[in-house]
Amino acid sequence: RVYCIELSAGGARMSGRKKKRANAKGSDLSEEMKGCMDLLRQVQNRADAVPFLVPVDWKALEIPEYPNVVKNPMDLGTIEKNILSGKYASADDFAEHVRLVWSNAQSFNMVGSPIYKTAVKLANFFTKKFDKITKKKSSGKRRKTEPKEVTRTDRVKFSNQVNYLNSEQLGHIVDIIQSRCPSALTEDDNEIEIEINNIDPKVLLELNDYASQAISRK
Repeated sequence: RVYCIELSAGGARMSGRKKKRANAKGSDLSEEMKGCMDLLRQVQNRADAVPFLVPVDWKALEIPEYPNVVKNPMDLGTIEKNILSGKYASADDFAEHVRLVWSNAQSFNMVGSPIYKTAVKLANFFTKKFDKITKKKSSGKRRKTEPKEVTRTDRVKFSNQVNYLNSEQLGHIVDIIQSRCPSALTEDDNEIEIEINNIDPKVLLELNDYASQAISRK
């Protein structure tokens, strides 16, 4: 089933600043976490990652609505502390928090705003780099993970939920699909068509969760 979505653009603001990072003690980290720290440093050292290095100071920025929209704030500096303190049991736990940084920025800021575009760009950068880490890990030993099966009900749920999302939230959905399941999108002038059957099962479940949360905030 195909849906046509029109994107809108706008502006919003977020801020951050560079800070000194603690030196990781290599001997204290597992090989898996060393790989995660290396990837984190690659992201942190990018010039466009500055707004994401520290927590959003919503009081100083005078955006009191921020904590109402972003229920689980996260930033790259906090992720670094979590790695060093051993809070992540696996690379997947680490990746979940990094993705939360980008999704928070996209949820709060308007589609098309500089910070929104930067979050999408960094999300794509991170995904490509992280995929290399997971491939190296799985090449040594195959993991027997049973992916959750997506049913017709899940696809129908997604098709119904998109009807209740605003243009900004739809734009967020499109960006996720574009970065992780590009074959599910086709563009025609100002319209973007989503082919639900081409969305990766794991991504579809994540999109359903996002849509459910977005609708519950209305």
